[in-house]
Amino acid sequence: MIILFFLYLVACAITGFMGRNTVFGFVGHFMLSIAITPFVDFLILAVSRPRQRPLRG
Repeated sequence: MIILFFLYLVACAITGFMGRNTVFGFVGHFMLSIAITPFVDFLILAVSRPRQRPLRG
């Protein structure tokens, strides 16, 4: 049972890492994937767009 919990947290961390350049960032996607499932958070990542960076003059 502990191994499954650890694998779930690893999957959450992977989706958090994938979302580090979005508006939510790593922590937002990590918490979102804990609250829902990493698979659903991955689908959210697939349709979300990256964070807009300000243009430098």
